[in-house]
Amino acid sequence: MRGLIALAALPLAACGHAGGASADLARQTIADHCGACHTVPGVAQARGRVGPDLRGIGKQQIIAGTLPNSRANMIRWITHAQSVSPGSVMPDIPLTAAQAQAVADYLYSLD
Repeated sequence: MRGLIALAALPLAACGHAGGASADLARQTIADHCGACHTVPGVAQARGRVGPDLRGIGKQQIIAGTLPNSRANMIRWITHAQSVSPGSVMPDIPLTAAQAQAVADYLYSLD
């Protein structure tokens, strides 16, 4: 019976803010690469004001001014902004695939 309860609770664990090691990786990556320009809730070192506050970015229809908001497009924008929007003030960010995925998941978890 306990096993069934644990299995039933698994979908709930995926709701809300990203948690665990992935969230830790995301927060550290955001602190290292994003916080100088962006404010990101839950990341003390991310209080920049050059770029937009990223609170609620997951609810936007469009990101980067032209891209439909999807996980794949978010990762593309984060890592290859200059190919998406040449001349943008958003630089290309040299992240590993794991870092980029963790950051995207974290941003989508924000309210």
